[in-house]
Amino acid sequence: MDRDWKIYFTVVGLVLVVMIGFETNVWAKITNSTTEQAGIELNSNQYLSDSEDTSTASSNNVKEFTVLNKKKSMDEVDFEIEKEKEDNGIVPKHIKIPAIDVDTEILNVGILDNGQMGVPDDTVNVGWFEPGTKPGNTGNAVMAGHVDSYQGAAVFFYLKDLKKGDEVTVTNKDGEKRTFVVQKLESYPTEEAPIEQIFGKTDDQNLNLITCTGTYNHDTQDHEKRLVVYTELKKDKEDTHVPKPTNVEVNGTFVTWHAVRKEEVVGYRVYESTDGESFNKVASIDAHERKAYSEPNASEYSYYVTSVDENGNESDPSEKVNGSD
Repeated sequence: MDRDWKIYFTVVGLVLVVMIGFETNVWAKITNSTTEQAGIELNSNQYLSDSEDTSTASSNNVKEFTVLNKKKSMDEVDFEIEKEKEDNGIVPKHIKIPAIDVDTEILNVGILDNGQMGVPDDTVNVGWFEPGTKPGNTGNAVMAGHVDSYQGAAVFFYLKDLKKGDEVTVTNKDGEKRTFVVQKLESYPTEEAPIEQIFGKTDDQNLNLITCTGTYNHDTQDHEKRLVVYTELKKDKEDTHVPKPTNVEVNGTFVTWHAVRKEEVVGYRVYESTDGESFNKVASIDAHERKAYSEPNASEYSYYVTSVDENGNESDPSEKVNGSD
């Protein structure tokens, strides 16, 4: 009998411990530990979710128009643009610098045993630092060439004569080109050249050209300075031409026109004049609205209409029309 009571009280005690444990959240914490760890992993990628939430935000810079965004999410666009930037580089095989008559081959070079960047053994070719950035990619691509030799001038002898705005073109084996524009020239004592600035990370697409300069030291068998020509990738000019509206007419109290069938056009501006010379903007019409402007006295004025794209670029004026015609 005593044994039965002991078993009974033992069971009751265990039940109470379990109940108290849940009340104080002890067991809940233990059983939820796996879920909390998973939550940390999800939170570490939370910025992905945040960016998806904002993917429908318009990139339109023209606040006067309401944009109906029919394109894919901005996250996808940004990703593709980034991929294009990363894949924009080429493996260079030839270099031309018209301003100083350089037209020669490019050889791949790496890091020497002494930690310095290698250069071609000959004096007529240019070395591209192959472990670094490809020309055209985001970052600092670097090339080097000799300035002179015992026989005379070498490939980069006239590098010091380059000026801001001069162009450098590199080509790969398939003839694909990347053109860079000189931004500045800097010379540094050999032991003080800013390695991070020349080779380090940057958000730009650069090509830096290096050669020796200054007095030649026969004891060290090296020049006292390094010349660096900093260049940036030449960007293609964007076509900002926006087609102008056509078939602009004044019909009674309405000014009407035909829509411009371009996805990037987000709206139209209507301009009005009393003398046919000085025009003032009187209306902004969204691209998805009716192509018309109402004015009770339209017959007394002259009008023209322009198109506006999502970047704020405005077309040339349409043909001018008079309400009295």
